[in-house]
Amino acid sequence: MGEKSNQIEHEIQAERGQLGRNLNELQSKVEEVTDWRAQFQKRPMLLIGIAAGGGLLLASLTGRRSQSKRHYSANRSDGDSEHRRGTELQKNKALETFDTIKGAMIAVAANTFQDFLGQIIPGFREQFQKTAQEKRAAAAPATSSAATLASSTH
Repeated sequence: MGEKSNQIEHEIQAERGQLGRNLNELQSKVEEVTDWRAQFQKRPMLLIGIAAGGGLLLASLTGRRSQSKRHYSANRSDGDSEHRRGTELQKNKALETFDTIKGAMIAVAANTFQDFLGQIIPGFREQFQKTAQEKRAAAAPATSSAATLASSTH
């Protein structure tokens, strides 16, 4: 009996040691994943893309462009409207191009960030796909009812 209890005690000590090592390993992995400096050294383009996408998203949310556009239109005189019309067309084309670039940058940053999360969080990709499918399914009835309403009014 004493030999069996010594064996059980030894096994418990071994399990405690293994659990301690596992916790230390897990802690070091968490610290590595949350250390932005280490992540930047591993994936500099990812973090630059995320920063650029975040900045573009923030800029688009502030809406300063629409205010300056209204101010410009309100101060326009009739004497040089032809020149201003050409300048405004060029400005609108440049803004449209910038919006397209901004959208592409945000999409690339989001996809890259999604891939990054999929690498570090077990089960993230599956849950992301499931959530995306649920959102598409929820949006489908709203889209089809809006199309039905639009076709019934014509």
